[in-house]
Amino acid sequence: MRKDAREAVFKLLYRDCFCEERDDDFMHRIFFEHKLNEKDAEFATKLYNEIVANKEHLLDLISNLSQGFMLNRIFLTDKCALLIGLCEMTYFDDIPKIVAIDEAVNLTRVFSGEKSQGFVNGILAEYKKRQEG
Repeated sequence: MRKDAREAVFKLLYRDCFCEERDDDFMHRIFFEHKLNEKDAEFATKLYNEIVANKEHLLDLISNLSQGFMLNRIFLTDKCALLIGLCEMTYFDDIPKIVAIDEAVNLTRVFSGEKSQGFVNGILAEYKKRQEG
């Protein structure tokens, strides 16, 4: 399921917050732990690679959208969920924006604090609104 693929990518991004070196063995272990089938592993790899390739742009989006919050003060778990949501909304035309928002909020429900859900939802909803212009 894509839900499991997103959760695997979340864990990879969280790991990246502490280690700069890419570790493909770790990636494969995470995929195995989440029992990703080939199609979901392919989606997770594509999502992760897209985030890594566009990380500066995505972090700039987070910084611009999170008025009143300095980027380095946002919980790492929230930042990881936002990276996933913004990446899907920006670079994956086949994923409805509302689904990307919902999935990112669900990640914060599992991995972050209660207030994080509203924070992540608010930022992604604002980005959706701006995209629809």
